[in-house]
Amino acid sequence: METSEGKIMFTMADIREIAIQIEKNGEAAYREAAAAVKDTAMRDVFLWLAEEEKRHATWFASFTSEAKLSEAQLELEKMGRQLLQEMVADQTFSLDKELLARTVDFDQALAQAQLFESDTVTFYEFLLNLVSEGEAKNKLEIIILEEKRHIEQLAEMRDAGPESCRNLALV
Repeated sequence: METSEGKIMFTMADIREIAIQIEKNGEAAYREAAAAVKDTAMRDVFLWLAEEEKRHATWFASFTSEAKLSEAQLELEKMGRQLLQEMVADQTFSLDKELLARTVDFDQALAQAQLFESDTVTFYEFLLNLVSEGEAKNKLEIIILEEKRHIEQLAEMRDAGPESCRNLALV
C-alpha cells in the first residue's frame, strides 16, 4: 500500500495476518522436526517451540484495530494483505525443516532455532518501518519483544544443556 506521500504502509490487520502466518509456519516446522528427531530433549524443545508459536498465533489473532478505514483504504488494505501473504506463504526464513529434522546435535538444533527466531525479528523490524498506524507499530514492537525472548530462552537452554530441557513441552 502507498500513502499520498509515496510511503508504503500496512495496517494492523495486515500485520496481524502476516504474524499469524509466520507463527503457523514456524509451528509446523517445529512439529515436523519433533516428529523426526530421536533425542527426547531435542523433541521436547521442538514441541515447546511449536506450542510457543501456536500461542503467539492465537495471541496475534486477538489484535484488533479501532481505526476506521475509507472504501479506498479498505481496498488498499486487501491488496497489502495479499502481498504480504504471498511473501510469507510457506516462509520459515533460515529454518530448514529437513535439516532441522535430521539434526542429531542438541547445540546445533538450538542454534538453528535461534537463527530462525532472529530472522523473524529482522523481518518484523523491516515491517516496522512500513507501518504508519501508531497502534500497529505498538503491536509489532510487542511481537518483536516476544521473538527476542525466544532467542534468550534458547541461549539459556544451550548453556544449560539437554538435560535441562527434558519434559519441557509438559511445562
